[in-house]
Amino acid sequence: MRDDAYIWKLMARSIYGEASPAEQQELRKYFIQYPDLKQQFELLYPLLGKKQLPEEKMEEPDYARKATELVEKARGLESAPVIQLKRRRRAYYAAAGIVIAVIGAAAFLLYKPATVAIKKDPVALALATGKGARKQMLLPDGSQVWLNGGSNLYYVTDFKGATREVRLEGEAFFDVVKDRKHPFIVHAGTIDVKVLGTAFNVKAYSSEANITTVLYRGLVSITRHEGNKNFQPVLLYPNQKIVIPSKEVVEDNATANEQQQDAIKIETIDSTKKEQERVETAWMYNRLEFRGDDFATLANKMEQWYNVEIRFADDRVKQLNFNGSFEKETVQQALAALKIANPFNYIIENNVIVISSLH
Repeated sequence: MRDDAYIWKLMARSIYGEASPAEQQELRKYFIQYPDLKQQFELLYPLLGKKQLPEEKMEEPDYARKATELVEKARGLESAPVIQLKRRRRAYYAAAGIVIAVIGAAAFLLYKPATVAIKKDPVALALATGKGARKQMLLPDGSQVWLNGGSNLYYVTDFKGATREVRLEGEAFFDVVKDRKHPFIVHAGTIDVKVLGTAFNVKAYSSEANITTVLYRGLVSITRHEGNKNFQPVLLYPNQKIVIPSKEVVEDNATANEQQQDAIKIETIDSTKKEQERVETAWMYNRLEFRGDDFATLANKMEQWYNVEIRFADDRVKQLNFNGSFEKETVQQALAALKIANPFNYIIENNVIVISSLH
């Protein structure tokens, strides 16, 4: 049985120059047996600033030397976060049983965060959607974007330089054309999502407490704007979702660092469902999907979906939980259906809905 956690540990040791000749040989055998893992390893090198992989015929000592040189180069970068290796190793081995944590730890060892700060003045507005609308567009490089309601997408670069950069306000699904020489970067809320060629969804509404990124294929790295040192870069694996608080922790101390990392949630999505049935991508197929949402969270989604304003007369009704989906239902029909599951009162006046408890 394939042990991804163990293989990724070998990858991390190889990149860091700690793998023995026997481990290097074992890793090459895994790459032959599992080409998909070799592809992930190859993607790591451009993200780390490495232009190409060491050749497979390289002698073991030379392989180790090259990996060590890469480490020293990464360590010397002024923009790299300074984190004690001992601390990282404790976190690394403690999470060794979880594949995504191992992958993240491998990236933490050497990953150089994107140092390009988000520009305050984007080149141009690429696409905008009003609440209740959804649009699709083709970017200059051939990448496709689906934009959810109440969202804006801006060009930060003209796609002719070293990077392809956009800024997102709201939610979008990206299917990015692979181009290792020109990384694709999405600035969303307080985070940067850097990719080479992949498909992923980013949700970063200013009205919501969290920023969510879901990866469907390829590889992405997540960093805070301008390499915030309290945030360790995270590498996402396909069918993984990361939830990050929108508010940044700016204090420069160990406690703040731990609080920032502890607040991050990484989950595995259900890859057995079709895209149109998944909570994260159902909106692309004109379906509002919700699973276990409290009323406050669902209200935010309904505001974007139906272009309405929802207010709560009391806090108790906010705690009601709902499961379901809406497709062609009007907002009145949706509220009526929700009332059957969890009774509540509501009134609609113009475009404002006020919801209250029964008692």
